[in-house]
Amino acid sequence: MLITRSSVKRALVKTLIFFAAALFASCGQATPAPTTTTGISPTLTPIILTSTRLPLTLTPAPIPSPTCTPLPIAYVYVINEAVYHSDAGIELGPSGAIAVLQQALDEHHPDWGQEERLAKNAWNYSHAQNIGVNPRVLLVTTGIALDWQIPENHDLKEDIIQTGVVLTQHYREFRFNEELQANYPEVADAANYALYAFFDYDLEKLDAWQQEYDKMFGDIQPRISTEGC
Repeated sequence: MLITRSSVKRALVKTLIFFAAALFASCGQATPAPTTTTGISPTLTPIILTSTRLPLTLTPAPIPSPTCTPLPIAYVYVINEAVYHSDAGIELGPSGAIAVLQQALDEHHPDWGQEERLAKNAWNYSHAQNIGVNPRVLLVTTGIALDWQIPENHDLKEDIIQTGVVLTQHYREFRFNEELQANYPEVADAANYALYAFFDYDLEKLDAWQQEYDKMFGDIQPRISTEGC
């Protein structure tokens, strides 16, 4: 079969067109270059609401000592009850104990020391009629009540007896009366109440009594406490 020149020419043109189309298609499908994003990817950060607080100051509560119980204000305790009832100086015998009383009077209140048998009477009476009050307590209580003056119209010996009677009455009232105890919770015991009531609940008078007793005999230590332990 004869192939004409024009037929060959048309076939060549078609072939060129085919190759051109294929090349163009391959260039158009090129993979796009990756793109980069400058900066940190945004993230959601939860908003936390906070409140402003003032610094908390803790004041520790006082811890009482194992041997100390907090006391009420004006705690009345001027003498140990055992001392209040004691036969002061009995270890020296009656004569020796009376001599201690006489020496204290001579040294601190010589006018009273000159009163005949005053020390002996105080000792004897403290053991009479179940009074049971330390003779030194009797002497000092009577002395403070009279401001250590010698009365002109009565006998000091009788004053000491009266002191013992009044102290014993006050002691027994407090000792056996729970209502009275409740009314005076600041008083340590019946012995201290007896002295407190004797001086008409006058703390200054009671403190003067304690200081005088301590000065003359020195065998008591507690004071009226106004601060607790």
